[in-house]
Amino acid sequence: MYRNKIKKKERKNEKKTLKTIFGFFLLGNSIFLFLSFFSFLFHWKNDQSQLEKLFDKEIIAENLLGKMGATVSHYFIHCGIGVSAFFIPIFLFFTGLKILFMKKEFFNNFYKSTIYKFLFFIVWLPIFFYVIIPDQGIFSGIFGFEIGNYLIHLFGIVGLFMLLFTSIIFYWIIIFRINDSTIKNGMKKKIQNINKKIDTTLQLCNFFDNHPEMDSSFRKKKNMLYSILYKKKEDFSFIDFKIDLESNKKKIIQILNHYNIEICEIKANIGPTITLYEIYPKVGTRISKIKNLKNEIALNLSALSIRIIAPIPGKGSIGIEIPNYKRFPVYMKDILFSEESHKKSHKMELPISLGKTVFNEILIVDLAKMPHLLIAGSTGQGKSVGLNVMIVFLLYQKHPKDIKFILIDPKKVELSIYKKISKSYFATLPNSIEPIITDLHKVKNILNSLCKEMDQRYALFEKYKVRNIKEYNNVIKKYNKYHLPYIILIIDEFADLNMNHKKKQIEIYITRLAQLARAVGIHLIIATQRPSVDVITGLIKSNFTARIAFRVSSKIDSRTILDCTGAEQLIGKGDMLFSNRNELIRLQCPFMELSDIQKIVDFYGNNNKKNEYFFLPEPDLS
Repeated sequence: MYRNKIKKKERKNEKKTLKTIFGFFLLGNSIFLFLSFFSFLFHWKNDQSQLEKLFDKEIIAENLLGKMGATVSHYFIHCGIGVSAFFIPIFLFFTGLKILFMKKEFFNNFYKSTIYKFLFFIVWLPIFFYVIIPDQGIFSGIFGFEIGNYLIHLFGIVGLFMLLFTSIIFYWIIIFRINDSTIKNGMKKKIQNINKKIDTTLQLCNFFDNHPEMDSSFRKKKNMLYSILYKKKEDFSFIDFKIDLESNKKKIIQILNHYNIEICEIKANIGPTITLYEIYPKVGTRISKIKNLKNEIALNLSALSIRIIAPIPGKGSIGIEIPNYKRFPVYMKDILFSEESHKKSHKMELPISLGKTVFNEILIVDLAKMPHLLIAGSTGQGKSVGLNVMIVFLLYQKHPKDIKFILIDPKKVELSIYKKISKSYFATLPNSIEPIITDLHKVKNILNSLCKEMDQRYALFEKYKVRNIKEYNNVIKKYNKYHLPYIILIIDEFADLNMNHKKKQIEIYITRLAQLARAVGIHLIIATQRPSVDVITGLIKSNFTARIAFRVSSKIDSRTILDCTGAEQLIGKGDMLFSNRNELIRLQCPFMELSDIQKIVDFYGNNNKKNEYFFLPEPDLS
């Protein structure tokens, strides 16, 4: 047994040695042929004139590889297949590399996809050069001359041109698997994209023009936003990613095959930030085997980070999220003025746009149903942009009489841009000088006042025997009573409140509002860049079922926000995870420039001067 093992080992070593020798032999020959062919292009006239005497000692060949190079290149190029001879050293070179360094899978894939391409050009190029430049026999060789002449006699020069042109078309059809449906679909998509933009604009314009409830100021607002936001450059096409897609698919399949994981199918969905590859494994495949290959897949795809969803909820597949080489920018104009956005937000009480999904769909949620939102993430990952997008979307969708904001901004600079619209869209304390709360000592008063507003509204609901703000506003139309607006409390940095105030006091107010304020139309959006357990406590989390996580630094922070990992694998710049009632969705937040926000705010401020502040009750100063 021991001797047999030694013999087998010796045979393996012998095979490896022979393989290595043969690999280097092919590499050496490929370089020799390439240099001799290349030199032949410049020195063939001088060497050919003395080819018969070339092996005399007195004759010196001008070819870089001497007399042998001149002879070999003469027979391969001039007497053979012309410039197509250059494919021979290229083919030998890659074969040598495969034998020495590359895996078997590469060999199979390479030869299947490459050999027939070489064969096509070896035949096609000599004939092409003979037809184009018949005087230069060096390019066409005897092969091109003979075949070209024969074809000209058969079809004529015009017929041969047509034959060559047709063969190129057939070649492209075979290589890229083009058929009539793909051409039609490509044309249809281009036409649909153009028509969709025109139709969306016309439909929106018609909607605002034909509906009597949409007053002139609202139409003016829409047109102003359109003019501001549509100055952006057009987005680049998803076609840019199509070579990348096929390459990544092949790499993923190779890795899985290497670890004996069989799959039925693999699909790709291109999103703005990442591409989701859906893998459909064969029955009996353990999910943990694929999850454990996360680092290997990231390494082979040269990806910054990848996220594996195993399994994708509601589907019989496993998802691999891979960052796109180039990001597809999501602009606010794409959200506001899309037909999809209009259809989704039309029946919602407080629609807010969160961005686009990996399936390139616009996600719009109703804050009234969530009913509160917790946002967390590291500095510079997109929280402030996300808040601005939500505010602008609500301003666009709702009339000043229907919505009021309370903005708490401990940083004093993030939300100050909205001061100009404070009279129209803000709820504030009586006799308050600053509509945006930047003084942390006044936070307790505003929260106390908001709780009193909540209690007063419940008293009204009891009087009119209604259960929520929507029913109340429908009922009081008959009595011409005061219309109640929705109130949205936005806190930009919640952690600062806990540092500067008695933590327990603030938490009591926030918890009370989160538990009871939904029915009376008061909703909370709280953001923090410090997602630690002392800031986002269990009591806060239990009342904020809807949460957004931008990129964080650790798995612990991700679990604190979402109760699961994943936020640490995001790639920043608006890339985020939205969790709502155990559903986790990855999104790309829309982008808005500060200058555009300023123009929009200026427009609202100049066109809503008739409205006055919505005053909250006097707070208890105890």
